[in-house]
Amino acid sequence: MKTIRILFTGFVAASMLLLPGFLTGETHCRRDAEAREIFAGVHDLRKEITLHNLINGLYLSQDQIVQMLAVLRKVEGIREEYRAKAMSHARQMEEILTKIRETVARDEEIGQELTREFHQVKKQGEGLREQFHGSMRPYQDEIKGILNANQLALINDFKPCVIPPRDTWDSARVGQASGDTRMGERFLIRVRQMDERAYQGRKSFIIERHIERVERHVGLLSDEERAEEEGRVADIFGKARELSDVDFEAQKGDLARELKGAHEKALEGHHRKRKGDLDKVGRFLLDPKLIPILEKRLTRLSAR
Repeated sequence: MKTIRILFTGFVAASMLLLPGFLTGETHCRRDAEAREIFAGVHDLRKEITLHNLINGLYLSQDQIVQMLAVLRKVEGIREEYRAKAMSHARQMEEILTKIRETVARDEEIGQELTREFHQVKKQGEGLREQFHGSMRPYQDEIKGILNANQLALINDFKPCVIPPRDTWDSARVGQASGDTRMGERFLIRVRQMDERAYQGRKSFIIERHIERVERHVGLLSDEERAEEEGRVADIFGKARELSDVDFEAQKGDLARELKGAHEKALEGHHRKRKGDLDKVGRFLLDPKLIPILEKRLTRLSAR
C-alpha cells in the first residue's frame, strides 16, 4: 500500500511538472489564433477605409449606386463558387507541402513524383486565378459603363491610403497624392545624413527594406527584377549623397520622383506579367465589402 502511495505521489508530481508545458503550448496556439484574428481585422478595416475614401471622391449619383449594387449582387454567386474551388485547391497544396516538409525534415531529396505533384497543383492554382478574373471581367466592363469619364480617370489615379494628404484638394485627395514627394525626400535626407561608414554598413539593409515595400504591392520579384531594382535605387542614393546641400535642395523633388518611379516601374512590370488580371475598377469596385458601403450611402441620399 505504501509503495502504491509513493508511486501515485510521484505520478502526480510528474504530472504537475508536465502540465505547465502542455498549458504553455495550448496558450501559444490560442495566442497565435488571436493574433491572426486581430491582423485579419486590421487588414479588413484598412480595406474598408480605402473603399470609403474612393467612394467619397467619386460623388456617385443615386442611379449609379443602384446600378452598381445590381452588378455587385450578380457577382456574389461567382465569388462563392470560386471561393469553394480555392479552398479545395488550398487543401491539395497543404497536403503536398506537408509531404515536402516531412521529406526535407528527414534530409532526403524531394523525389520526381512529389516535384511533379507540386508543380501540377501550383499550375492549377494559377489557372483558377485566371478563370476567376476572366469570369469577372464582363462585370468590370459593366461597372465602367455606369461611371463617367472623370470618375474613371480618378479611379485610375487612385492610390490606396488610410488618411489622404490634407493639403491636396484635387481628385488625388481620395487616395495618396500621386505627385507628393515629401516622403521620398525625407527618406533621401536620412540617407544623406549618414556618414560614409554608416551608409556602407547599412546600404544593403536600406535597399532591402525598399524591395520589401515594393514586394508588398507587387508580389515577389524575380532575381533579375530584384537585381535591377537594387542597382537603380543604389544609383539614386549615390546621386543624392554626392550633391552639395544647395544642389540637393533644388533636386530633391526630382530624385524622390525618380525613387518613386522605380517603384512604379516594378508595379508596371508586375502587371505586364499578369495581363489578364482585373484593373483598378475591377479590384476596387467589385469588392463585396462595397455592398454595405453603397447601401448606406443610398439610404442617406434617398432620405434627403
